[in-house]
Amino acid sequence: MATNQYHLLHTLPAVEAWEMPPALEQLALRLAHSGQLRINADQERNYVRHGTADSDATFTARDLTDPALLPRTRQILSRHVPPAAGPDALDALVVRLLNELKKARGIDAEKEMKVARVVVQSAHPSVIQLLLQSGTALYVSYAHNVAELLAVHEWNTHGTASGLQATSAEATAVYISCGGDPFFAGEQKTYVTDGFPALARMMVIGGQELGHFADLLRSNGQIIGRYSTDNNASSLRAAPVVNAARRADMQRIADLEIRAAQSGLSTLVRAEEAVAFYDKRMRYTPAWCMRQLVRWVRRLQFLLQAKPNGISLHLPMHPATRHGHALAMYLSDMAFNLAPDADAYRRADPEAEEAIACIEALARVPQQVHKWGHNAVRFGWPKLYAIYFNTIIPGCMAAAQGPLASPHMPSWRQIYVQARQLIRPRPQYYP
Repeated sequence: MATNQYHLLHTLPAVEAWEMPPALEQLALRLAHSGQLRINADQERNYVRHGTADSDATFTARDLTDPALLPRTRQILSRHVPPAAGPDALDALVVRLLNELKKARGIDAEKEMKVARVVVQSAHPSVIQLLLQSGTALYVSYAHNVAELLAVHEWNTHGTASGLQATSAEATAVYISCGGDPFFAGEQKTYVTDGFPALARMMVIGGQELGHFADLLRSNGQIIGRYSTDNNASSLRAAPVVNAARRADMQRIADLEIRAAQSGLSTLVRAEEAVAFYDKRMRYTPAWCMRQLVRWVRRLQFLLQAKPNGISLHLPMHPATRHGHALAMYLSDMAFNLAPDADAYRRADPEAEEAIACIEALARVPQQVHKWGHNAVRFGWPKLYAIYFNTIIPGCMAAAQGPLASPHMPSWRQIYVQARQLIRPRPQYYP
């Protein structure tokens, strides 16, 4: 049965300034200082909500205190102050929001930057630059869904979602839930998934929701549709090239599943499960040694049969998983995300439902890259991967203003980072 994986990554994200490529660190600083990053960390928030009868706006601590952002904030708030209230009404509203901000307790600068760094790494730099120049609000919550980030009237329709990319006539917004504290270290967890599972989830859901944001088709700074849909159709329909690509990739994964089964994947998985059982209970006993030998033989048999069948994937993962389990999870996860199953995606019109499946599948290309790596996604989803990285990302790069940030790190700095990682204590939120 196809399942979705949230709590694993292909590579570990950088969370400290010295680990980041210089251009990405500058992009993370821009995101943190823009006032567009809204964080809800259980008992702490860096933003307040100002709701009225006809709108619901949020303002970050930077929006209300940064001299560079305050004029824009006052201009927005002035729309919610009736002229008859007098000239001091706007000042009184700002003071009230600042008092509410104190109750929210705020987010310290170190945590804010860690979140910003992870978010920046969850998408192509051009997508983050587009987000910044468009003024799109980015919400991150430590909860299991985005309900705490939404206005009350949106809970019934969107509150249970793990992530959300919202588009309206007024503005766009991106919502990400982590399902725990991504940077937790210690014993007293709030959520079982505190630590690395939450960190991985932030990257994965961030990749998906920012993938939706990247999918927006833009012209002269205006959103005119999506790459994944047929913008000439009178109702919601998939773009023919995306629809064909998704169908081809679905057939590709189905074919890989058959070839993996013929190569003895299930036999290898059972051998690995036996080793895992003895690893926990009877390690280094004769029975454990026998199971290890059987696993080694099954793996050799699988590799000898899989290579002629065109399956030679190397899947390094965090947390580390044995070869058979990794490949089985990969095939299941890739199949699920080509045809995600949820009530929110169902429609009475089958062609509209197919269009939604295409929208979702194309936006999930970057999240799959975070889980499995570029080579594995290119291998399993060659058509959708090509559309995303050969069409959508160049479109984002063309729409982004100013010089594009490079995700690459100079060789000398790579050596420095690797050396420092060897001598520093390993963060407890890494697996």
